[in-house]
Amino acid sequence: MQTIGIETAQNVMVQHEVASVGDRIVAALLDNLVLLAWMFLLFISGVFTAGLGGDGVAVAILIVLALLPYMFYDLVCEIAMDGQSIGKRARKIRVVRMDGGQPRIGQYLLRWILRPIDSFYYLGLVVILINGKGQRLGDLAAGTCVVSLKQRLKLQDTLMTTVSVDHQVRYPEAIRLSDAQAALIKELLNNTKVGNRAELMRQMAERVSQVIGNADIGPSPQQFLRYVLQDYVHLTGQAGRATSR
Repeated sequence: MQTIGIETAQNVMVQHEVASVGDRIVAALLDNLVLLAWMFLLFISGVFTAGLGGDGVAVAILIVLALLPYMFYDLVCEIAMDGQSIGKRARKIRVVRMDGGQPRIGQYLLRWILRPIDSFYYLGLVVILINGKGQRLGDLAAGTCVVSLKQRLKLQDTLMTTVSVDHQVRYPEAIRLSDAQAALIKELLNNTKVGNRAELMRQMAERVSQVIGNADIGPSPQQFLRYVLQDYVHLTGQAGRATSR
């Protein structure tokens, strides 16, 4: 499995496993099956409508409803599902920024606009094979890549965080964090020699709170960050079987 080192703005290098070509193909096939199922349902509805003497307006509406998903399915899914479509989620792969963060809407839009070019004679597949970073033309232009989430257990070695088997989640929204953001939290918690550490803790806690939905930081930013990191490890399946906190 190929990996890609993504360096964040804070100069923290986080290793991600690049989504395999096979996973991306299977994800695309699953997404097409979803669209075909939608088309089938509309076809049945169209036959039923015609049987009831439906007019041309009703048929036109059904045609529009059939075509819209093919046009906007990938864009809407990736924006609404944090870089995943139904097929990507099934194969546990995800679109991320090259700095490890959550792509912006403009980046999703650029990937979507260039998708037809990537589909032309499988040009995107060729670029992925040559590039080696999980990037098709749309990804290269948008500054994104597609990574695998299947081997997240290995990231525990990077986060160096263990939680108990019966861990009680305090912040379920911690799942919104990226691996890079979790690594930054761990880095700050473990680095006791950094100057002005208390202020950095406060700033980091405020940023993390915004990412996970303006959660209450409480009187101790350090404890808040520790809880969030433990919840992230637990929710993403990176927790081992250690019983200590």
